[in-house]
Parts: sequence; C-alpha cells; structure tokens
Amino acid sequence: MIHPHTRVLSGDPAIGVGVYATRPIPRGTIVVVRDRFDMTMSPEAFLALPEPQRAAMETYMYHDKCGNLVLSWDHARYMNHNCLPSTMMTDYDLEIAVRDIAAGEELTTEYGLLNIQEPYAICCGCEHCREHLRLDDIDVYGDEWDVRIRESLACIPLVEQPLLPLMTGAPRARLDAFLTGKAPYSSVRNLKWLAEPVCGPDA
Repeated sequence: MIHPHTRVLSGDPAIGVGVYATRPIPRGTIVVVRDRFDMTMSPEAFLALPEPQRAAMETYMYHDKCGNLVLSWDHARYMNHNCLPSTMMTDYDLEIAVRDIAAGEELTTEYGLLNIQEPYAICCGCEHCREHLRLDDIDVYGDEWDVRIRESLACIPLVEQPLLPLMTGAPRARLDAFLTGKAPYSSVRNLKWLAEPVCGPDA
C-alpha cells in the first residue's frame, strides 16, 4: 500500500502518469509497504495467462528476490524511475523516503532494485542519469544505495508513519530489530533474485 498523501497525475508526455505528493513527506517516511492485497504469482503462473493479460500487467510488475512477479494493488505501481530517486525499496518489504519530498513533487524510485530481466535504455532527466538499467545494477551500486537507505531507516521513529501499523510478521520484526540495535542492517543486495533463493517465512 502506498502512503495516503499521494495521488496519480499526468506528467511528462513521454513518460505518462506518475505519483505525486499531496503534502510534504519527510525523509524516513515509509512510502510503500508490501501487503496481502498485492498480487504475487510465480513466473509459471504468469506465463499461463492469456497474452493480452500479460501485456497489460507486465509493465507494472517486478520480480522479488524469490523470483515471483509482484503487482501492487494501488497506485504504487505508477511510480517512475529516477537515478537519484526520492524513495528506495529495502529488504524490509517497504519503500522509504531517502530525502524530503515537497508537496506537489513526484515520488520516484530506483528500478535497478526490481530484478529486471533485460537491460533497457532510460532517460530520467537527472544530472547523473545512467542512461541504461542493467542486470548487475544491485552489484555495482548496492553499497551506495545502502548508505542512503540505512541513514533514512534510522529516521523512521522521528517522523509520522501512517503505514507502519500495516507491517506485520517477519518484516516488521526484522525492522524493529534493526531500529533497536538488536540486528544489523539488511542490505539491498539481499533483494537480488538468485538462482537458488532462500525464501522461507523469515526471508
């Protein structure tokens, strides 16, 4: 589920719609949580769908670290990529604001964390645009992304968190353990879909 202080608007005609903040969203705010209403299916189940359905869904789906395809049930699926994003996915089943986001500003995310299956060209318009998304982006940029995410997660207790009550089970327990110093930070490198992923109940 996406933060309630957001909405979908038409943006750059070359990109289409995007997600925008309706109020200021400070750094450390949980912007998206993965919940039970998100659609999750195996690659086999996805391939078994009729082609028109696959074509309509594929643009908005991503692969999780277990290889499943995930489709957000709300407008979180319309978040666009930026090489200097305002939010980033984490290994805690949440997306975090990694800087302050102004009212009216577009929320952007890092597609390099979505386990893309083929490299493709991008043009996000930022000063540091990488121009291409590649399969090894997590390996190349993981340390840099971890710094931004770790520092932003530490701000969670300091700002309003309307989505935090929606976090339950193992992801919430792991987040609480990190925030209280009982467990180390879990790197975004753990989001990478491996040939033999570890995907038990505590993953």
